[in-house]
Amino acid sequence: MSAARSLSKRAAFGLFASAACLAAGLLGGCKQETDQRPPVILISLDTLRADHVGFMGYSRETTPFLDELAEESMVFDQAYTTMSWTLVAHMSLLTGLYPEQHKVWTPESVLSESAETLAQRLKGLGYHNMGFHFPGWLDEGYGFGRDFDVYLPHNNLKQAGANISEAMAKRPKDKPYFLFIHLFDIHNKPVLPEPSLLYQSPAPYDEMFMEGANELLEDTVSFQLWHMATHGLSPDQHDAVVAQYDGGIRYVDDELRAWSEEWQRDGSFDDAVVIVTSDHGEGLAQRRKKYAGHGDTYEEGLRVPLVMRFPDGLGANTRVKEMVSHVDVVPTLLDYLGAPADERCVGYSLLEGRPADSMVLAGGDKMEVIYQWPYKLVRKRELGPDSGLLTNLVEDPEEAEPFTAAEHPEFFMDRAGSLRSQVEQRGARWFWPGAGDAPPEGPLDEDQLRALEALGYTGDE
Repeated sequence: MSAARSLSKRAAFGLFASAACLAAGLLGGCKQETDQRPPVILISLDTLRADHVGFMGYSRETTPFLDELAEESMVFDQAYTTMSWTLVAHMSLLTGLYPEQHKVWTPESVLSESAETLAQRLKGLGYHNMGFHFPGWLDEGYGFGRDFDVYLPHNNLKQAGANISEAMAKRPKDKPYFLFIHLFDIHNKPVLPEPSLLYQSPAPYDEMFMEGANELLEDTVSFQLWHMATHGLSPDQHDAVVAQYDGGIRYVDDELRAWSEEWQRDGSFDDAVVIVTSDHGEGLAQRRKKYAGHGDTYEEGLRVPLVMRFPDGLGANTRVKEMVSHVDVVPTLLDYLGAPADERCVGYSLLEGRPADSMVLAGGDKMEVIYQWPYKLVRKRELGPDSGLLTNLVEDPEEAEPFTAAEHPEFFMDRAGSLRSQVEQRGARWFWPGAGDAPPEGPLDEDQLRALEALGYTGDE
């Protein structure tokens, strides 16, 4: 990469960075030449809600390790997933495509062969790829396992740690590695019809943030909490549920610290690009008086934490205020690694920044969410142009009083119509791979689907 190109990228990056950070970037660090590509570690912490993370302003010490990592990283204050569902969100994260493009948005979907994953792209750059995931939505049948040298399921953190340690020890030392880790331990546990805890982590994490939480919740039924009204749950009991959710976050954070120390001892962490995010947030009965839905299309479901640490210090301790999306992760990595830009990616390199009028999309086969700051439009795809809810997130950050066509017809039709028209115009230039061919029985067998149903995934949820 030429010095002129490197300086040009730095100048573009300055749109996001502070002047001090930009000056530091110009003095040291650069993107990687082809023969010096670093390891890449991408960690997805399933169901980690952005506003329950320390570096995002949470009052509890849920993430001391991630807070330290954030000080060395670019932190994106307004990062968004593409759907509050593990399957859809991860496919966007790992392809750089919006759900309407990759169409892996039902349990029967499969990624088209014409759409490349991040692992496939990195394999072409000479990487040794290792992936570790909770079984179910990230199984190989959907297309996630393509071009991974190792792709293994695990049931919990401890199994994941053992699998990762073994694979890291056996990896070829003459190649850079890509390590993808999906952890499910923050997520709710199976929802049962008898007294049971919704969020479970080992002691002391189960009562780290609220002494006596187990006793307060000993008679609650997780199935009822998840699927139905909260059945007279007291404020203290709700606080206990939230405290146990937070305990799971701290449990995962502490394990990540231990893993990073192990990787540092073998020299495979400090020189790596490290990206940590979540596939979606969690509702925590904030609106619906039940805990299901992972936050749906509200901000608590779609807004996620996102940090990127580069080994040369690029963007260290920088807070990016503009909206970004999971679809930006792949093009950002390709840009940093000095790889040719992939025109199939719909996102942007965050080293250059998103255009001021850029849009962020989310949704599934039935719902559509369109962001163009500060507006957010949520609508059902099947309904007409006068449907949906339009929110100004600056004036109404709680999404409590959205605009509708019935109550504000002229303003709604003008603003919502503009958003939809822009999506159509931009979409005409995007890569559209179409849906892949799913096997007759679907990517998952009946036992796998039953296991996911036990975790609360039923119907549209």
